[in-house]
Amino acid sequence: MLRKDFLWGGAVTAHQSEGGYLEGGKVPAVCDLTVSGKFSDFKDGIDSYHRYQEDFDLYKELGFNAYRFSFDWSRLMSDEETYNEAGFDFYDHFIDGLIERGIEPIPTLYHFEMPVFLYEKYNGFASRKVVDIFVELCKKLVDRYSHKVKYWIIFNEQNGILQKGPKMFFGAVCPEDENPIRFDNQIMHNTLIAHSLVNEYIHEKGGLVLGMATIVQSYPETCHPLDTLESMKAQSEAFVFLDVFARGHYNSYYLANMKNEGTMPDMEENDFDILKKGKTDALAISYYMSTISHYGQESLTNIEDVVIKKNPYLEMSEFGWTIDPIGLRITLRQLYDRYEMPIYIVENGYGYDDQIVDGQINDDYRIDYMRKHLEQMKIAVSEGVDCRGYLSWGPIDILSSRAQMKKRYGFVYVNRDNDDLKDMKRIKKKSFEWYKKVIASNGEDL
Repeated sequence: MLRKDFLWGGAVTAHQSEGGYLEGGKVPAVCDLTVSGKFSDFKDGIDSYHRYQEDFDLYKELGFNAYRFSFDWSRLMSDEETYNEAGFDFYDHFIDGLIERGIEPIPTLYHFEMPVFLYEKYNGFASRKVVDIFVELCKKLVDRYSHKVKYWIIFNEQNGILQKGPKMFFGAVCPEDENPIRFDNQIMHNTLIAHSLVNEYIHEKGGLVLGMATIVQSYPETCHPLDTLESMKAQSEAFVFLDVFARGHYNSYYLANMKNEGTMPDMEENDFDILKKGKTDALAISYYMSTISHYGQESLTNIEDVVIKKNPYLEMSEFGWTIDPIGLRITLRQLYDRYEMPIYIVENGYGYDDQIVDGQINDDYRIDYMRKHLEQMKIAVSEGVDCRGYLSWGPIDILSSRAQMKKRYGFVYVNRDNDDLKDMKRIKKKSFEWYKKVIASNGEDL
């Protein structure tokens, strides 16, 4: 049985959904610089900037009691010295719209929407100056919304910093003369300092913080001990962040590894004391897939998209991600064993190029994926894991992280393609009624 106050809902990010690119004083964001040109861009999204009330009505019909979104930094600051009141005003109405429908707003303070001018001037989170600017913005947001918002996520999938691939989502490019591993560690450290300072401020204002990481469960490819070591190394990319969220310090393995490799980031005198302020109230994870680890080989890269090694025992989605519901159960048990903290699943879902056939979208594959993951989540709860919420990724179709519209996750279809915006009409999929039933039964009727 799940808790009576279990959080059911969905999650999106501003830049993949809002649109309104030239409205309300918005400026370009670093996520715009990640667009490859293969699919679309983030300028129109699904026009939730104008249609969020319509979408919130659908979420209310589904039975949501929680909704995760992001504050678009590039909508809130027009230059380094100027806050944009029109952007704050938009989120005033946005948050009120959720509360009016009985839906708990769960904002993410950073979800890859840094204004481009901070990348161009400072190289993003590679700079402590940007940490200072971000912390001040967050304090302003907390001051404005702490009486309406209970749960906060500071950084989305912060451990993505350590995944092999470009760091433009964090507004940074590695200089040619810099060791790329040390550079990643510098961004890691700077964002953890930012996290800890904002975390302390949220707590001062009475809020609760969910420390978030993306978990790609990694199995040893063989029973060779070196493959097990490689698997442990892959998992450490998440643990280094989760350890700060749970314990307020770097884990001894990762700290020793940075010293041994000569990849220690620049630190200021009291940084370790600041990290002690980073302990959160709960952990939050995104989980979509698992991979396998082989000594000396990459188990995951994130250059143009997440690419993982194929597991012969598991099926793959059409986009090359493993379908591994048992991996979610393993992850929940592993994290709870390690930290004994409440856990919220704040992203999980199934991307597919849904098609309308005779006016309907029969996405049984999505229902099957989510049912199996929820079943394993419930088993983990029965095994003692304190899991307190499940938010599906993209409850309405939005652009993917690489600006692709054909990778759809929603219970609601949005009538647009990569190149043709069409009318963006919202159409319920078969999974809509299924998820509605799941929520109404608090997960008993799957």
